[in-house]
Formats: sequence, C-alpha cells, structure tokens
Amino acid sequence: MSWSSSSCFGLLAATFLGLLSLAALTQCASISTHIVGGTEADIVNYPYQVSVRLESYMLLHICGGSIYAPRVVLTAAHCIKGRFASYIRIVAGQNSIADLDEQGVKVSKLIYHSGYNKKTHVNDVGMIITTVPLAYSNLVQPIPLAVDSPSPGTHAIVSGWGKRTEADEALPAMLRAVEVEIMDRNTCGSQYSTKDYKITDEMLCAGVEQGGKDACSGDSGGPLTVDGVLVGIVSWGVGCAREGFPGVYTSVKHHTAWIEEHAAPYL
Repeated sequence: MSWSSSSCFGLLAATFLGLLSLAALTQCASISTHIVGGTEADIVNYPYQVSVRLESYMLLHICGGSIYAPRVVLTAAHCIKGRFASYIRIVAGQNSIADLDEQGVKVSKLIYHSGYNKKTHVNDVGMIITTVPLAYSNLVQPIPLAVDSPSPGTHAIVSGWGKRTEADEALPAMLRAVEVEIMDRNTCGSQYSTKDYKITDEMLCAGVEQGGKDACSGDSGGPLTVDGVLVGIVSWGVGCAREGFPGVYTSVKHHTAWIEEHAAPYL
C-alpha cells in the first residue's frame, strides 16, 4: 500500500476527475492507503473523521484526519508536507465527498514531525490547525488518544474514503469502514523485510492474515481506532489488502507527547 508517496496524491486528484491512466494508477498503488473489504459507514458513528481537501478550482479529497480539538486535526505528515495551509480545507460531519463545492473550514497552519522521513516512513504524524473552531455536534466530535499500545489480536476499526480495491480508478463517494486486527510487530517486520522495509517501534501493523481488509489510497492520515480511542494514523504499506502485508500505521501512543506539545498553543 504505497499510500504515503506525495506524488500519488497528485495522481489521486486526477483519479477523482476521471483522468488517471491505468499505468499511473498501478504506479501509485505500489505504496498506498484505502478501505478495502469494508462496508459503507455513517459519520454519526465516526464523528471524529474528517476529509482533508485540497483547493484547486474545486475541493478534492486527498487524505483523512481525526479531530483532536476544535482547531486541531491529526493526520499523517506525508499528507501535508510540501503543501500550503491556504490551499487546505477541512470538511467535518459529512458522509459524502462527492460534493466538490463544499467550502469546508479554512486552515491557518500545517505542522508535521521534524523527524518525518518519506523514504522510511518514520514519524509520519502531523496536525492541521484551522482558522476557526470546528462546530461540535453529534456528527462532529473529538477522539481521545491512546494511553497504551494495543496488543496483537486486538480488533480495530479503520475508516475513510479510500479506494475499495488496489485497482480502482476512483474513490467511493461515501465513507467506509472495516474491522482489522492488530498484528504482531515482529511478524509484520519479518514480512516487510522481504521488501527491504523496516517496521519501527513507532509503527503499528493491522490487517487480517489472509488479506482482503485494509486501508488504501485516499485513507492516508485517517484514524485507526480501538473502542473509540485513536491508536493509529493511516500511514503506508505494500499494495492494498495483500496477503502477508498488513497496513502500517503511525502509533499514536508513541507520539502522544509530540501531539500534546504542538497542539497546546491552539487548545
């Protein structure tokens, strides 16, 4: 699941406009982020989920995010590095990303971890500061951060508007979610070492052994939750829902101190 390649998101915008070639899609999908094997979901059950959109002549969904505070949205560093805050909008409380005219909430600042490395995917965590507070409602709510790392075998939920299969040429309009399991880090590391990738202590792996359930292109930066608590941020992987290659997430527990420190001025 090559979700973390910033070049993929330029291609993703083209996908949404129906302009992406199959060859370009295949290239982008080699490292990705989407919901595969899930079902349509209702934002009322995932009120912390937001759509991170890029302003061009219309607003295009590029990543997911999670509400931490009225002005703070957590996402992946690779979603915001190299971008300008003035071109980013946050859309909360909506099931569909099909309304490309949705104005969303403007953004004043983008913050990503100084240790983020796009080649190794370490420290893939960032936050988006909105110009005005998000208006909380039953469809818009913050999510608490994990205080412990989930154990292998723990059931978790990943949600977003990412592709439904690795070969899809467009994103689904409606929010989707899928249940996955936290995987043993050492086992995951052994699997990824065959592709010369390293799974570090600040990463979580989640999926199912036989494949078929995962995040994919368009889900990057979105939430991985356990019992309504944010445990991971959609980060990267090899392909989408491939057997032997679970999705890789940034561990929220590992980055709690960084999140609290950088969010503090905006609370």
